[in-house]
Amino acid sequence: MTSFPLAARIGAAVCTLLVAVYALMSISFSAPPGGFKSATSSLRQLGSPYFSQSWNVFAPHILKADISLEIAAQWRDEAGELVESDWLNVTDLELAAVDGQPLPSRAVKQSWNLIRAYNSRFLELNDEQREYVQDTFIERDGDGGFQARPEDELKEDLYALGESGEAFRLLRYDYLVKEYATYLATAYFGEDIERVRWRIYYERPNDFAHRHDPEQQFEDTWRSFGWRQADDRIFPDALEAFKRLVERGGGGAR
Repeated sequence: MTSFPLAARIGAAVCTLLVAVYALMSISFSAPPGGFKSATSSLRQLGSPYFSQSWNVFAPHILKADISLEIAAQWRDEAGELVESDWLNVTDLELAAVDGQPLPSRAVKQSWNLIRAYNSRFLELNDEQREYVQDTFIERDGDGGFQARPEDELKEDLYALGESGEAFRLLRYDYLVKEYATYLATAYFGEDIERVRWRIYYERPNDFAHRHDPEQQFEDTWRSFGWRQADDRIFPDALEAFKRLVERGGGGAR
């Protein structure tokens, strides 16, 4: 009869014990309600962090609401008066540009990715900083007109309202959203855009238990941000790309 070394016997015993515990734990979690399941409730609580699972296993950062970017713009008419547009959902416009395509380009998610990144940095600010960011970033210039408030002034004001490492990064994304909104509004409305503003549109679907209910369980909400001066140079090649997006999305200059 072959004699195994002591270390091998100990290893085999430990492995057997681990397999037995795993099997018992698995049976405890999958067993139907009854005496066995009740008797092993303490065991399930002990192993819950390792044996139980939720939908987070498949979607660790599951979204509670669908978000999209809406913009509005202002320009001057022939009489020099400011004209203000209605709100335009540019995320819907992007998605409409690839409607029916089985393998759409990820470029159509620009506004969605941009507003998610912007919103995440906005939420890192304190209440006073959030209120400040949602205000208008425009001031009078020396000639009786208007101009964008200097970035250094904005940073100084934000830092004075509270320490936050996200304040500077928020301003960088604020500039990106302003640039995107300016190009999109120029392409869509066909005007020389003077100011833009935006808001985040939240649409929360019904909970799973109410998925078949005809009534909407949650009201739609918006988070609005003030006017920004569109005082940057418009590059023709970049504008043409936005015009093609608008055409594919069913919009156009009006």
